[in-house]
Amino acid sequence: MRALLGLSALIPLALFATPAAAQEAPAAGGIIETVNNPITEGVVTQIKSRIEATRTNPRANLKKVIFNFNPEGRDAATESFGASYDLAAYIRLLRNNGVQTIAFVNGKTTRHTVLPVIACEQLVMSTGAQLGAVRSTKDAPLRGPEQNAYLEMAGNIGRAGPVMKMFDPDVKLVQATLNGTVIYVDLRKLQAKDPAYAEVQAANLTPIPMPPGVALYGVEQAMKFKLCQQQANTLEDAREKYGLPLNAMIDDPLQGKAMRPVRIVLEGTIDTAMQEKVRRQVETAKGREENTFFFVIETTSGGDPAAARNLADFLIALGKTPEYPARTIAFVPGDAPDLAVFLAFACQELYMYKGPDPRSDAVIGDFTTLVGGPNQQRRAAVNARFVHDNLAEVAEQTGHSKLLVDGMFDPNVVIVRARNQQDGERRLMTEDELKTLRDKGWVLETQVKHKGELLRLTASTAANLRIAKTVDSKDVSEVYAQFGVDPKDVRAAEPSWLDNFAAFLRRPEVSILLVIIGIAGMVLEMKAPGLIIPGVVAAVCFILFFWAQTQLGGQLIYLAIMLFLLGLALIGIEIFLIPGFGVTGVCGILLVLAGLVLAGLDRAPETSGDWADLVKSMLTYGLTMAGAGVLAFVLSRYLPKIPYANRLMLVPPEDRPEVEEASALPGVDAAIGLLGQVGAATSMLRPAGTAKFGDRYVDVVTEGDFIPPGTSIQVVEVEGTRIVVKRV
Repeated sequence: MRALLGLSALIPLALFATPAAAQEAPAAGGIIETVNNPITEGVVTQIKSRIEATRTNPRANLKKVIFNFNPEGRDAATESFGASYDLAAYIRLLRNNGVQTIAFVNGKTTRHTVLPVIACEQLVMSTGAQLGAVRSTKDAPLRGPEQNAYLEMAGNIGRAGPVMKMFDPDVKLVQATLNGTVIYVDLRKLQAKDPAYAEVQAANLTPIPMPPGVALYGVEQAMKFKLCQQQANTLEDAREKYGLPLNAMIDDPLQGKAMRPVRIVLEGTIDTAMQEKVRRQVETAKGREENTFFFVIETTSGGDPAAARNLADFLIALGKTPEYPARTIAFVPGDAPDLAVFLAFACQELYMYKGPDPRSDAVIGDFTTLVGGPNQQRRAAVNARFVHDNLAEVAEQTGHSKLLVDGMFDPNVVIVRARNQQDGERRLMTEDELKTLRDKGWVLETQVKHKGELLRLTASTAANLRIAKTVDSKDVSEVYAQFGVDPKDVRAAEPSWLDNFAAFLRRPEVSILLVIIGIAGMVLEMKAPGLIIPGVVAAVCFILFFWAQTQLGGQLIYLAIMLFLLGLALIGIEIFLIPGFGVTGVCGILLVLAGLVLAGLDRAPETSGDWADLVKSMLTYGLTMAGAGVLAFVLSRYLPKIPYANRLMLVPPEDRPEVEEASALPGVDAAIGLLGQVGAATSMLRPAGTAKFGDRYVDVVTEGDFIPPGTSIQVVEVEGTRIVVKRV
């Protein structure tokens, strides 16, 4: 095992001569490398490949590497000692060749993941992060070679004791000094008079109070024991502390694969329809093995906040799926108000158009229409709070400051960018926070947002805050150039024919026409059962109507469909089982109307404007239903007399009009003789059936009403042998 460790530690320097993979120019000065959990041989190989590709690029001038051991703040614990040691040895090799290595710990980091962490030259921990517990008290003690590896990576006597406490519960740390510096060492080393500790002077032999078992250090203890040098709550803060450029945040998301670019334009209102359209376009691109997504954001104000959040989560997941490495780049060529900031923040990289003067800059994050400006009435506060909270979560996932989100919604908050004169750290904070930190060396560097206004992220502001990079053209090809991509190699993703067809069906005039035809066909089929064709046409129209709305209506569409079907059922009960027009029929009509109205909504109404739109839709569809009913009755009366159209109806041969004048059919005189007579229905007339006049039984049809058997009826019209009756 010792031979294996020694061989790993003596990785030849020729490794640094590996040719760089063909890719775009990396961030000059430093990069951020993600260490996926658990650490495996494959993970180590990919990390080495990416770093070497950067290091051998003459334009990179690689000086610093930040290793992110807790991507997305997840806990990290690796059981494999071998893979962890290989990574630790590689990190130590980087240190020996002039590259500063920094570990960023943003969660609970235990087991052998600790080894490469302590191998880094510096450690940065966030509030709440924990480091230690290499083994639990129930585990077998570490073997000698493994213990030696941890002490090797600890680097010096001052760190050896606290590191040993992570895997040896019997370590008792006491305060000592070495060359005038306070350190903490294992009491046993002093008591045994270990030669390595000859120059160490005991200062206080009382062990430091610690919980029993192995150590799991928080940020304060890690700093006290000289394991941690900096505190930063986000990866963005760590990047700023060490002066890494903005594009250092992206550490080759394609994992060495060649770029296959595609352009997807996001235009119009952000709603469920856009969400579904983008999802289909992305899935199509993945089927073509395209992995570099340029999202051109040209959305308009308004939309569905829930759809914006869902789409943002989808884009974040697209850039973080291990099984399909992908790069996501957002480009804002103009004003992309309010909800567009969800999409901009969700992408790995953001580019914005910077005009010749600040007034022509591209803008994101303008929530004036939602929150309300100086001359505008504030809209529903619950909506603003919902949007704020969801955007803050998206910002947190993608490394953006939550304070920026607060500034977009609260005109009273004052945001400044401050700098620490002692270590040069820069941070966004409120004006009040800066006042409390002035005695700690913090000074105002620039004012980001003044009181009384909402924060709007123009291209210039976003670039100054290192949120975005800028281009001087609204043509997306300028963004392609930043990645060395030829525009002719970028495929333009177009909406599928299903998207276009659904958009056509959702047009107001088409939706109303579908409803008119559907209701007319339904009423005609009920008035004259057996026609079949009107019923089929009605079913097709309603299927198309509701299918088109499923692309827009979110969860409401399912409620709309259920209400519509329940309404049809009640109307059927009223017609076939409960003759007349009562509560059941009225409720059925109202439920059908409610289903049609809800199908066109993309969210539940909350504001007065939403309720006004709802009432308008109810009136529109109510009049549509009334007009469709009139149309159905007209068709049922005159359709048999319309040439060619009468072929749609199944009528007795004697009722079919002839082109030439025909002689009187048998029984016509007898039928005419019944005109005005009173008889009784002998079967249910709905509307056709049989009736008895005197001792004769004849086939009759009503004017449209359903008449139960035994009811007195009178013949009011005779057309050939067609006898029309009504209730007496």
